Amino acid sequence: MAADTGTPSLEAGAERERTLDRLEARMEALQLSMRLQRRSPRLELWRHDLRETRETWFRLVDPDGQDPTCEGN
Repeated sequence: MAADTGTPSLEAGAERERTLDRLEARMEALQLSMRLQRRSPRLELWRHDLRETRETWFRLVDPDGQDPTCEGN
């Protein structure tokens, strides 16, 4: 029975890491798009999406913390 209690936590931890990896990849792709296509009509949409993705990433990393990048912007 003790092995059963550790399994969900390992699975949840692995899923959390996969989610963080996907969010990081999304942030990198959005930043690249913004740099390469500065005059795109989608720039504001990408900026908004990047902000939301970053907030989600920070919420998952530290649910009780705050995004330190917001204060500097």
